Amino acid sequence: MLTPLKSEILKVDDLSHEARRFRTILWSFERNMDLLFKDTGLTAQVDHVALAEAFSRWRLAFDNSKYLASADRRDFVIYAAGLMLKELIAASPLKAVEGKEGELSVLPIGIDHRLKRWPEGYAYTSFCLSVAAAILKEMGDAEPVLAEKTDDPRFWDSFRENALESPTMAVAFFDLVCGQDPNWEAPDVPWLRRVVSRSIDVASQLQVP
Repeated sequence: MLTPLKSEILKVDDLSHEARRFRTILWSFERNMDLLFKDTGLTAQVDHVALAEAFSRWRLAFDNSKYLASADRRDFVIYAAGLMLKELIAASPLKAVEGKEGELSVLPIGIDHRLKRWPEGYAYTSFCLSVAAAILKEMGDAEPVLAEKTDDPRFWDSFRENALESPTMAVAFFDLVCGQDPNWEAPDVPWLRRVVSRSIDVASQLQVP
């Protein structure tokens, strides 16, 4: 299950604002690892400094683009979650190791193949998707519908290869995860997202005398 955290983080009051606080991100990020890695033979090692750096960069980008949220709030939540995914991949605050320190472990045969293929990337995606889905539910909006292609190992191979080479591509791949069409040319530029561009075009036409 890609979103084990969602039911727990939904209990946070005013999540859309609390998610902008590092203390909420820290708690929810580590809780997601606990839920995701349970009974998998994997142990999560979290670098709090790197996580704080990722959050700081995300918050700056979020604050600089939140004026566009009114164009389509649902799309902006997904975009903001994709930005967080980008910064997590860039900062790499998580290391997934087999077993506990000093012991060897064999991953269970039944472990989710997506998690086994790229534990860190899968965990980052799980976290961002859980938070986005919970915020959208809190807003009374439609939650992202996980795209079927995310069950294809080749999708995660391509995701890993492209995002590790250029973390910006994580925004585009997160759109794919959520069943949306990404902007591959500049995936992290908010005003180039399709719904925002359409909104700007409509507003411009309405202003024409």
